[in-house]
Amino acid sequence: MLQVRTDKAYLKPLFLLACWAFAVLAGEEYNNAHSLQESYAKVAEKAFPAVVVVLNCRYDRRGQLQEHSQGSGFFVRNDGVLVTNHHVIEGADIIGVRLLGGKLFPATVMGTSKSTDIAVLKVDVDRKVPFLSFADTSKVKVGHYAIAIGAPLSLSHTMTTGVVSFKGRKLGVNNNEDFIQTDASINPGNSGGPLLNIDGLVIGVNDCGIMQGGSIGLNFAIDAKLVQRILGTILSRGLKERPRMGLTVEDVPFGGKGVKVTAVQRNSAAEAAGIKVGDVITAIDKTAVHDIFHFQAIVLTNFSPGDSTAMDIVRDGKKNSLKLSFK
Repeated sequence: MLQVRTDKAYLKPLFLLACWAFAVLAGEEYNNAHSLQESYAKVAEKAFPAVVVVLNCRYDRRGQLQEHSQGSGFFVRNDGVLVTNHHVIEGADIIGVRLLGGKLFPATVMGTSKSTDIAVLKVDVDRKVPFLSFADTSKVKVGHYAIAIGAPLSLSHTMTTGVVSFKGRKLGVNNNEDFIQTDASINPGNSGGPLLNIDGLVIGVNDCGIMQGGSIGLNFAIDAKLVQRILGTILSRGLKERPRMGLTVEDVPFGGKGVKVTAVQRNSAAEAAGIKVGDVITAIDKTAVHDIFHFQAIVLTNFSPGDSTAMDIVRDGKKNSLKLSFK
């Protein structure tokens, strides 16, 4: 007859072995969770400086420039080229781009593809900027991590996480669609921002979500391979040359309207027009200038090299109008 030992000396090693196994498994689970947490943190650290807020600004009936809506975007080159959605900038009179930290720049449209909802912008940044690279989305699988970064509901630089729920989703929006479905939250304002993998590479451009009082986990991004094709086509066309005045300006202190000239380059368009240091530029081509951002945006949006315009100034308290020809 088989006898089973039940004395405490026999059970104690089994108990210790079970405790050891539990501790090992718990330790591995902790290490895995901690490793994933650090991976997410590294993605945020890498991506946040390359993600921007895109402002759609329009003139109201009084001729005042107002923020109409906002979306997101991200730099794809260190010289200020960025990608966003076409619908984010559609109808804008002036486009603003706000970097991490709050610095604001005007943006020029390099090209758009309405049918795929992609737009490529250029910002004249004063330094090289961080940018994001694209992933090979043929290797992306359902179940892979998906990380969305953008400015939902006016909250700048917000990160949400989930997984790839489906690839190649057709929504009946256009003939060129190739959406990645994800449960990572994509709310109003996220449009145009990047959808990233766990390595911080772009797998899509956040485009839309199905809302029923809030995000319900049905969100869609334009596949990165389509984005790259549109981006390459637009970049191959190039960007028109910037108009040059040859001056530097600053905001008028104490909230005054216009911009104050702080320097004029020799042999420049500004010097030829008779502009001097200390002049306050109040209008360009009868458009009132509000601040330095508005001044740059008017020039970049409306003029090309060789164009001429009237520039209203105030010098020593007296108003004057000068003719300036951009170089």
